[in-house]
Amino acid sequence: MKGPPMDSSGEAVDERPTVLIVDDEPANLQVLGRLLRDSYRILVARSGEQALDILSGQRLPDVILLDITMPGMSGYDVLERLQADLSTREIPVIIISARSEWEDEAEGLARGAVDYIAKPFDSAVVRARVGTHAKLKIRSDLLAANYRRLQEQQQRIEADLRLASEVQQTLLPEAPAADAGYTLAWRYQPSAVLGGDVFTAIPLEDGRVVLYMLDVSGHGVPAALVSVSVAQSIRQWVAERRQVSPAAVAEALDAEYPLERFDKFFTVIILVYDPQTRELCYCNAGHPPGVLVRQRGGSITLETGGVPVGIGDGGGYEEARVTLEAGDLLFIYTDGLVELEDAAGEPLSSHRLEVALRDWRGSDVETVVHGVEQMARLHRARPPLDDLTFACLGVSGHPPRSHRKEG
Repeated sequence: MKGPPMDSSGEAVDERPTVLIVDDEPANLQVLGRLLRDSYRILVARSGEQALDILSGQRLPDVILLDITMPGMSGYDVLERLQADLSTREIPVIIISARSEWEDEAEGLARGAVDYIAKPFDSAVVRARVGTHAKLKIRSDLLAANYRRLQEQQQRIEADLRLASEVQQTLLPEAPAADAGYTLAWRYQPSAVLGGDVFTAIPLEDGRVVLYMLDVSGHGVPAALVSVSVAQSIRQWVAERRQVSPAAVAEALDAEYPLERFDKFFTVIILVYDPQTRELCYCNAGHPPGVLVRQRGGSITLETGGVPVGIGDGGGYEEARVTLEAGDLLFIYTDGLVELEDAAGEPLSSHRLEVALRDWRGSDVETVVHGVEQMARLHRARPPLDDLTFACLGVSGHPPRSHRKEG
């Protein structure tokens, strides 16, 4: 049979609600103690000063029965001290007094008491009112404790999310070297602390660069976990193979990330740019088409590829090649950008974006990215519901010195 709980010294702990009785009359202390001791742990004080000493030195009571008329510190003075202290403010105080005038009751309630019992005591009234307020206090304490635990858990979750966000930020690319043969600028804005978008650039030893932008379905932690996993898979694939095929990477991802694995699919555009030959090879797996703005005029969209990764129909993925020229701009983005809505519910749209990009022909990549950022800010009527990621690659005027080793 399970015994009573014990404290650290082995003494039994009285878990009953605690009532502090404050009265300068020993007879009143005796009567109230006898009425309540079967159901409550009783503390007694014969003055206001003694009551405050008790409250500062041990377990706080669940209910206080407080006499109004006492020598020295009155019950009203004690009430004011209790209300001024955050640790005692929420303890229910029931005024006990021989006075029956309603002004005394009103004064006690105005100073923070929750109830009033007149002398001589009615045993049923005392037990009922103390019982009611003790139950309310215990429930209040339980709610407060649960709220504190929830706050602590929320703080831990937010700290973990901030750390995960910092990890996710490390996936963003570094600026290319001044002699890389291309320039690069980007913006990344998750709709929450964590997002399902990833963009990065992986320089290869021979001077080429692998770029990819992916967008995992959904938002928040689940999408972010998948996006980081996919980013690691792509980086491993690139590191293990010197000849990087965008279509082969897409097919490998489709095999590694079937829909049933995470209940997520994702779109991705994978590009390999060679600044020496200015050849761009790409595969678009269901992603919004990149836009290539020609310096000499016009623009083309990068659509060749296949369906989003995770819902592949077994048909495989295709890749396409296009030769870039000095001054050309390559812009890639996730659908959160073109789905931004204005006050009338009109999306920004890929058409409006392409028209704006053609107007920025001849600009540097940071100007283009900043312009798109401003365009998005002015168009949207409310905070974005989806992650926003976009990037611009510019072709330098002179190809870099070759990094390739002679056979």
